[in-house]
Amino acid sequence: YKKMLIKKVLGFIPARSGSKGVPNKNIQPIKNIPLLEYSVFSAIKAKEKGYLSDVVVSTDSQDYLSILHGYNIEKEYIRPKKISGDSSPTIDSVMDVLKWYEKYKLTKFDAVMILQPTTPFRTPEHIREAIILMNSDLTLTCVASICKLADHHPLRIKRLLSNGQLVNFCHDYAELEPSRRQDFNPDAYIRNGAIYLTKVKDLESTGLIRGSKVAGMVMPEANSINIDEHMDYIVAKESLDYDAFSSDLSFFQKLINKE
Repeated sequence: YKKMLIKKVLGFIPARSGSKGVPNKNIQPIKNIPLLEYSVFSAIKAKEKGYLSDVVVSTDSQDYLSILHGYNIEKEYIRPKKISGDSSPTIDSVMDVLKWYEKYKLTKFDAVMILQPTTPFRTPEHIREAIILMNSDLTLTCVASICKLADHHPLRIKRLLSNGQLVNFCHDYAELEPSRRQDFNPDAYIRNGAIYLTKVKDLESTGLIRGSKVAGMVMPEANSINIDEHMDYIVAKESLDYDAFSSDLSFFQKLINKE
């Protein structure tokens, strides 16, 4: 079984230049640091520690790569325009990078770790933890990072009928009264988008990033902040200064202070 352990892991950071909600979302600054740079910083530190074999930013923009000129990432690859549109699935860009590495670098990887820039606060230790988790069960198809839901527990999620009536979203989980979140059972989790780790052989055989047997890797609330709308940049910025999050986010002070 040892030969099936994943050892060579590619850190894959998808960062196309277009965005409808927030223009150039991936390079909007948080504390004067472009959003994309947080993920690159973590990935390069993970590479220096030997957790990742290489790091590539899959972008269609030379400008994005020039922002990252100081980092030891793969600089020769540019994502083709035909797989850089709004509706282009991530799997297409992953497979394109793998083929590029094989053709131009004569390199194959055991697994790909997708590190989305929009969840900027994952650390090298989260990257390491995902690889350990994948290697603990060789039947897994993916390790996905998750965050525990508190106020947005499924018991509180509703549907609005055409007559305006508010009903439970799902019959299996009816919200009782009184409703206190500390009583919600069972615990519920959401994928936070920070990490998807998938073996290359599964990507090639199924074309799926998560597949049929996914392990959830729980991350703290602070590290799970997801950037989607304008308001999220404010939340992320304030989180870096929030005392209760300081231990979870201390790693990024080195980046902010340019140490």
